[in-house]
Amino acid sequence: MKKIVAASAIALIASVSATAFAQSGSGNIPGIGKGSGSAGSEINNSRITVSGNKARDVMAIGGSLGVAKVAGTADMTGIANVNSVNITGSKVNNSEITVSNNEADGIKAIGGTANVNSVNIN
Repeated sequence: MKKIVAASAIALIASVSATAFAQSGSGNIPGIGKGSGSAGSEINNSRITVSGNKARDVMAIGGSLGVAKVAGTADMTGIANVNSVNITGSKVNNSEITVSNNEADGIKAIGGTANVNSVNIN
């Protein structure tokens, strides 16, 4: 019964924080399993351009939550990619990435990361 309650709690947390969890996150329910998000792909012979955008008042908030010691945990990494290209777990070949002429104002990261006017490949 405890595992069902824990699974329900983590599912609720993940659904409420779906955007952050889809970017990068992990969940662990002892005895049932664990998982993390970040699927990769391959980018070939492409041109990616982020240009002429304006962003303001963006906040990334992250944190962790544990439901009792044996029930499970959810770790949410708050990531705001503002006027940015963020490629995680993918291969980039023979491609051009341009980030130019963008504006960002009032960007905050609390327990998270704000990538502003940037290219991040990891």
